[in-house]
Amino acid sequence: MNPDTDHFTLLRGLLVGRGVAALATLHDGRPFASMVPFAATTVGGRLRLVVHVSGLASHTRDMQAAPEVCLLITAVESGGVPPQALPRVSIPAVAEFVPADGPEHAALKGAYLEKFPEAEPLFGFADFAVVALVPTSARFVAGFARAMTLSVATLEAALTTVGDRP
Repeated sequence: MNPDTDHFTLLRGLLVGRGVAALATLHDGRPFASMVPFAATTVGGRLRLVVHVSGLASHTRDMQAAPEVCLLITAVESGGVPPQALPRVSIPAVAEFVPADGPEHAALKGAYLEKFPEAEPLFGFADFAVVALVPTSARFVAGFARAMTLSVATLEAALTTVGDRP
């Protein structure tokens, strides 16, 4: 199934409209999921899912040990839609810790703070880091029996071609 404009609109709604996602990491060799706030943006024409994490969090140490992660973003539950039919996207990615003096840091921090301005004070804490989750593909479910595997280029297109560029 190829994505169409309606799919792009749904996918963009998940990437831009949702604020939290489930982050799956490997914790001591076993699957572990946590909740993280995220922002989606493009930097240098490449899609980045930005998280700002504390060194005290297990998922931060997990990403440092094994950077292969997966982010699951789901639509909000609504009364008339069965849970199995909720739009969602599962995005395998590689976690890249972005140094504060790195060339992408300011843009990624800006995208995160645009979505979460209340997080500004956390950027003053030394144990927090900006992490760019770099997608490798995606599994998008647009509704019941409407699943498709997407390339990174298709994810980027959904983010940048429907409405204004974030």
